[in-house]
Amino acid sequence: MALIIIKKSPDYQVSHLLLEVVLPQDKVVFIQDGVLFAVEKDIKELVKEGVELYALKEDFVARGFDEHESLVKLVTYDEFAEIVEKEPKIIS
Repeated sequence: MALIIIKKSPDYQVSHLLLEVVLPQDKVVFIQDGVLFAVEKDIKELVKEGVELYALKEDFVARGFDEHESLVKLVTYDEFAEIVEKEPKIIS
């Protein structure tokens, strides 16, 4: 299990490369400009079944989106910190 943190927008190839290496038991958190993935219609197809997807709510809202527009679960900074604390391996 690993936590994959994606902070670059979908325009960056490195973000897509990180999504390609995700395993079914991994978690992905989108932060900074990475939260733009949360509105990508095919986000569920970009990752394998069973991967937990999150986006940092504060970053999402700061980019002009309403919370209901997110296709993944939004988390607060505190929830993000809890996710980071629980995962033994982090890839960013």
